[in-house]
Amino acid sequence: FIDTPKGKTVQGCLEASGDIFAGLAELEEHLADADLVIDALLGTGVNRSLEGIYKEALQMTANVRNTRPEMQVLAVDLPSGLNADTGQADDACLKADFTLSLGIAKQGLFTHRGLELSGAVSVADIGIPPELTTDIQAVLIEKDWAKSVLPVRSPHANKGSFGRVMIVAGSDRYIGAAILAGSAAMRVGAGLVTLALPKSLTGAVASRIPEATYLPLPEVSSGTADNSAARLVLSELGKYDVLLIGPGLGQTGYSARLVTEVLSNLPVGLKVIIDADALNILSAIPDWWLEYKFDAVLTPHPGEMARLAKTTTEAVQSDRFGLCQKFACKWGKTLILKGAGTIVTSPQGETLCNPAANPVLASAGTGDVLAGIIGGLLGQGVSLFEAAGLGVYLHSLAAEALRSEIGDAGVLASDLLLKLPVVIKGLKQD
Repeated sequence: FIDTPKGKTVQGCLEASGDIFAGLAELEEHLADADLVIDALLGTGVNRSLEGIYKEALQMTANVRNTRPEMQVLAVDLPSGLNADTGQADDACLKADFTLSLGIAKQGLFTHRGLELSGAVSVADIGIPPELTTDIQAVLIEKDWAKSVLPVRSPHANKGSFGRVMIVAGSDRYIGAAILAGSAAMRVGAGLVTLALPKSLTGAVASRIPEATYLPLPEVSSGTADNSAARLVLSELGKYDVLLIGPGLGQTGYSARLVTEVLSNLPVGLKVIIDADALNILSAIPDWWLEYKFDAVLTPHPGEMARLAKTTTEAVQSDRFGLCQKFACKWGKTLILKGAGTIVTSPQGETLCNPAANPVLASAGTGDVLAGIIGGLLGQGVSLFEAAGLGVYLHSLAAEALRSEIGDAGVLASDLLLKLPVVIKGLKQD
């Protein structure tokens, strides 16, 4: 329905397809009573701002849609003006109700603005030979994959069979972080969880999680672990399969010494998640990844990622896939870049994307729950990369269940906890 550029003929198009090409005036007339608009203007190669008749046509369609919300939009491959790789979008990009992606889902549909502009996404098989897709590294996390990596629970197991997880977390200002992380590890099936936290906080936390065991840490003042805390943690770590360090620790000099001393002296074979304040502590150390060369799961939100990568939050969000892959490989870490369309990348560049965005997770404490979920899965023998991807997926499923049940406002991070066993059961039975 768009005029062709000067010097181009439409006759061949008309003869081949029977499509009617018209100008903007005719477009406006047809939009007045259209039920469906098919946006097939531009493809995956667009890398500049929309202008001219393309921009005018999209803006006209958007304006009509504002007055006729029943009119729906189907985008072919991706909405015109959306970057297929980064999810960045031109201001004139037309929001779709449905997107039919040709051959392979484009990663830009599931990151940055792509999630809000693409609507429901389906993929049309157009006969691309499998051998041409073998080099694709980014894969969507889907139900079948998640089900295939769920840990198996033998009826003959004991608590040692499902892993021993130590969580170094909490401070006087962030007591809840330890509660949320510890509870989440248990709710996904960890056999034993030990919370290492300042001694004065132990009673309050134990009253909320009586099933956990505790390692009370010596304090320099109430709620702040002192310099001997790291030695105590290290003396016990040999008994554990997993270490989660960081939730709610704070960023005092004492917390920094605790984190750096523990990470510098880890037992061989220990699986590690570095979260929250521990990430911020690392970001203050020049070339920190050269000091800590072991693989570990890092769980930054965009702000923490910006500090780790010495860039801005805007730069992180503008190319989430590219930046996540670059730094996972550079740092030699399993990297989770949280946010809408959470991305998980291995040190080898293998990438998973969770194609979901949920405002339920935009509240304090949900990151502590995610870190605990991953710790609990690691304790049950799931690999770092698979535990990261599965943890993100289970976290998302629990949030979606709550949104359906309660709504998208007022959900607490602690509400996720009781949903975790339910969504795991559902995944196994589906």
